Amino acid sequence: MKTLETEFGPRLVKLCGGKPGIRAGLTCEVKALTGSEPVMDFIASTNQVDRYNEVINQDGWQMDNFLANPVVPDCHDYSSVSKILGRDILPKDQQVQGGKLGARILFATDNPMGSLAFKLAQGGFLKSMSVGFIPLTWTNGTGADAPDRTYTKSELLEKSLVVIPANPGATIGNQIKSVLSAGERRDLADWIKQICSEPSPGAPNAPAPAISGAALSNLVKLLRG
Repeated sequence: MKTLETEFGPRLVKLCGGKPGIRAGLTCEVKALTGSEPVMDFIASTNQVDRYNEVINQDGWQMDNFLANPVVPDCHDYSSVSKILGRDILPKDQQVQGGKLGARILFATDNPMGSLAFKLAQGGFLKSMSVGFIPLTWTNGTGADAPDRTYTKSELLEKSLVVIPANPGATIGNQIKSVLSAGERRDLADWIKQICSEPSPGAPNAPAPAISGAALSNLVKLLRG
């Protein structure tokens, strides 16, 4: 029997809890809900063939572990509570409907990055989601028209929003400026500088992992520009 390592090799990444798994991203459907709460509906995954020429069977999700702690992180980053953008409040019996894995995200607007994500989604700029999962069973395709692989059963570990690219450029900068006031941009810049200066829990003299660096330094300059 093939193992994850022999089947997927370099495609395996370390997911939450240190488990090896796969990430699959897609452009998703986004729908605002009526009401005063910062809640939006997303489609996180479908039965369609993805860019790896693979298919995830949406009826094969095992999600008990995910539903026990359904936080939605920023770009698969679990390094800090500051990376929590919200949580999925969609009931278990509504997670998969019509061959689609949904997400009803209650945004953590007390977190400036969660507030930014909500406003970008409202403005139509945030349309990407990615799932982290462990393949449990799969079949390999045969024939020219068949997908290379179909995941028949998978353990869902998390759903991420892809908010800010690794190298923020003019496009994302204009999007941020279009949805945040000058005061909100200053507050976000101050907050980013604060979390970048916090020590790593495992290395008190080192900067916080996955938060500091040139990308966010450039974002701070852009927000204050």
